[in-house]
Amino acid sequence: MTTHQIESVAVVGAGALGGMYAAHFVEGGLRTSLVASGERAARLRDQGVRVNGRPLTAAVVTPLDDDPHAVDLVLVAVKHHQLRDALEDVAPFVGPRTTLVSVLNGLESEHALAERFAPEQVLACIALGMAAGREGAEITYLSPGRLSLGTTDELGTADRLEAVQGALTTAGLAWEAPADMAHEMWWKFMVNTAINQSSAVLRAPYADFTHDGPARSLMLALVDEVVAVAAAEGITLDEHDRERWDEVLASLPGEGHTSMLQDVLAGRPTEVALFADHVLALGARHGVETPYNQSMSWILTGGRSPRP
Repeated sequence: MTTHQIESVAVVGAGALGGMYAAHFVEGGLRTSLVASGERAARLRDQGVRVNGRPLTAAVVTPLDDDPHAVDLVLVAVKHHQLRDALEDVAPFVGPRTTLVSVLNGLESEHALAERFAPEQVLACIALGMAAGREGAEITYLSPGRLSLGTTDELGTADRLEAVQGALTTAGLAWEAPADMAHEMWWKFMVNTAINQSSAVLRAPYADFTHDGPARSLMLALVDEVVAVAAAEGITLDEHDRERWDEVLASLPGEGHTSMLQDVLAGRPTEVALFADHVLALGARHGVETPYNQSMSWILTGGRSPRP
């Protein structure tokens, strides 16, 4: 099958990651738009967004526009609690040839995309090594990281994967294509569950987790619980996977903050349901003890920030 070249991209979610990726697509010469609705769309049109000090020139489009056109690629970069609404916002811009990629945390967003559209249109994806944040209309990033993309037994096709890889290369974004995307997604789930939650509770930057001490001990205890529930689900996370995370962690800016810590400091709801609560559900299903994730859930449930 001939690969369909990607020429147009719609990004839903103009936060730190969405804005950062949109800026790269614009710089790569791809027709890029930001999808939003209601007050969010009005704010983007009135105030705009700046990425590393430069105005983001992507057009703002809404599902109520008179003549929405299907795009070649949809990149979903909202928070998990915004996902259902975001899929309805982006639906008018999805056609049979549209490929969808989610950079959301957790293990669930690809399934939500596949249920709303078609499994073959959705690629499995995880985002790695980013260091980005947003304050008001200002997005700054130190590193765009890289994207791991692939197909699974249920998701995507080889030609769609090739097309997205080409678009990322055009946009100057690093990517890789692991042979086992299911394992890769569980690895990222292990990483997110450990570093996001421990950093949010301790209000600690990346540097605090690179050396022995209470912060690293908490992170590793959370890693152990994910390894245990993954094994019960038939996924093996081994010492090599732990070493990979240490290598990534060492490469991150020491003063950088995880997305969950940024949410806590800004008083926004956290994604604890994606991490601790999912581990708790798997632990209950398989009879695996998960006390550290239980503590994370108690502290972070409801989006309440931990006390200083």
